[in-house]
Amino acid sequence: MFRQALQFINYDKPKAFGATLGVLVAIFLIGQQAGIFIFLTSLMTTLVDNSKADIWVTNDKARDANRLGTIDMRYAQELKSVPGVNMASPLVLAGANAKLRNGEQLPVQLVGVEAPEFLLEPWRVVKGSKYGLLDNGGVSVDVFDISSMDSLVAGEPLEINGERSYIKTITRGARGFGGTLMVTTVNRARTLGQVPSNKASAILLTVKDGFSADSVAAAVNRSFFGIRAWEREAFSRQTREENLSNSGIGTSTFTLIIFAIISGMVIIGLTLYSAAIERLNDYATMKAIGASNGYVTRIILTQALLIATVGFALAALLLVGFRKGIANAGVIFEYGWMLWAGLLLATLLLSLGGALLAIFRIRKVEPASVFR
Repeated sequence: MFRQALQFINYDKPKAFGATLGVLVAIFLIGQQAGIFIFLTSLMTTLVDNSKADIWVTNDKARDANRLGTIDMRYAQELKSVPGVNMASPLVLAGANAKLRNGEQLPVQLVGVEAPEFLLEPWRVVKGSKYGLLDNGGVSVDVFDISSMDSLVAGEPLEINGERSYIKTITRGARGFGGTLMVTTVNRARTLGQVPSNKASAILLTVKDGFSADSVAAAVNRSFFGIRAWEREAFSRQTREENLSNSGIGTSTFTLIIFAIISGMVIIGLTLYSAAIERLNDYATMKAIGASNGYVTRIILTQALLIATVGFALAALLLVGFRKGIANAGVIFEYGWMLWAGLLLATLLLSLGGALLAIFRIRKVEPASVFR
């Protein structure tokens, strides 16, 4: 059966090529859109996901880690009295304008963290270290956010809201959602961002051994009014859902994926159907000499699986190249095994679903038609 499926494919190479190309294009488009979606959603939650805090305590109206509001700093001391709380560290987010030495200006979001805890420190560091933020005027910057600089060096001067500062930590791919992140100390973020000393954007908590983050967060929510404690993964999930519900990112991505699946199925289906129509006599002959409908169906499905295998392999190579290519432009993400499994499932859906049209037509062929 496998040999006969190969013979049918070899007999009509152009149609086999067309069906394979349909699989390739559809799977590549699906993988491309999925990769961009992964990148964008990771930006939405980058502050939470890269923190070392077990719990985020925010204003009770905050639903997004990128828009936190402010809370009173007195909570930082009061939260330490909650059983299970090990460390309470303030976090300050503040908008500012940065001016580089070459004259380029860009809006930035200052992320102020408390040392030496550094419950949210620069990640993906390529030059310098988090301790450089302790130097006078020290901030971090990502290489992909400074488009006009060919190379960044530690100690590069810049102005933030008119104040002299210095790039002490350089990252590669530590980017924010909708803005340039610059990590610095909490006091410097307050000064540069003009945030009152008695205010913070959030209080980050770590939990003692023997306590769960969920139970400590629940205790905080029972004991305090005006603030809300979020377990880290729950806050990450809430931030993602909030951004997706208020934007068209999810809708547009999945719409394109659905259209890629439909168009790929149509291309494959019409190609295999056309090939089957041209070989009706061959299939009728097989039936006339004793082949059952089930046997003929398995031949067509085997052809579809062969086409799916080649198409998926080529699409996978292109997607790996695509991921590496756009990583050089700062769009960094990883295809997990679940996504590869999903792409493989989509390939089978495209190929086997497209083969159904040809199967229905061939099953109706009468063996006697070959003698007419």
